[in-house]
Amino acid sequence: METKSTAVDRSILRRSAFWYTGTSLGVVVLFLTLTELVGGYRIAAVVGGAIWSFILSMIVTMPLYTAYFKHRSGI
Repeated sequence: METKSTAVDRSILRRSAFWYTGTSLGVVVLFLTLTELVGGYRIAAVVGGAIWSFILSMIVTMPLYTAYFKHRSGI
């Protein structure tokens, strides 16, 4: 049987996962838009840069959003 804090923790983790994944996808869209505007890059460089941007922004934003939502919930 789940306790109330376990249910709250899962809710916080689900909400923060939604937000940091969305933020990372937004960073990828921004990256792809800027590379399209500048132009002159090979497709391998664009794809590699998009993957790198996604992974790096996930690493950076994951603890930020999780801590923010935990703080807001009072845990």
